Amino acid sequence: MTPRSLTIGIVVSGLGLAVLSCSLVGRAVDSATGGAASTLQAVQSELEGMLATLPAEMGDLPALPPLPTGAPDGLPIVGSGGTITGSLSYPSEGIPPLHVVAFDLLSTEPAASVDTVAGQSTYSLSVPDGIYYVVAYTLDGQIAGGYTAAVLCGLSVDCNDHELIAVPAAGGMAVDGIDPGDWYAPEGTFPPAP
Repeated sequence: MTPRSLTIGIVVSGLGLAVLSCSLVGRAVDSATGGAASTLQAVQSELEGMLATLPAEMGDLPALPPLPTGAPDGLPIVGSGGTITGSLSYPSEGIPPLHVVAFDLLSTEPAASVDTVAGQSTYSLSVPDGIYYVVAYTLDGQIAGGYTAAVLCGLSVDCNDHELIAVPAAGGMAVDGIDPGDWYAPEGTFPPAP
């Protein structure tokens, strides 16, 4: 692989991520401004056009993973949603039944939820295209654990950041490793149980 091929591969990957980002940001802007997303849709169309006109000499690039398809042009179906999955935990012996909720970042409303059974160590949520916070609650709603910066830090005594982490989900893709395991945040840090 030549340095030029590697550079072109990086540009193609970056443009693909930009197209997905425009789709997610377009939803956020549309909600916040009441219709300004048309500008982002134009940018997304321009990026897609740029991808289509890249030089034909890129044949020696390694294969990129295929995009989820469904539309005739092979692009992800806009509005097809995504799946958020992860592991469950609890700061005690055993995992009780939990209520796992994905909250829409913009509206702060629950977008999807699932109830688990005692001992269940994983969950899966199907969500519309969007950006979410994920929180697990005991069934009585009294105790909550979130997917926060402390989870990514390793939940050690040095991990003091309990801010929820935004999780984008769109285009039929699955997002894994979203573990709502921060059960140590101060009371009131997470949204109340719905």
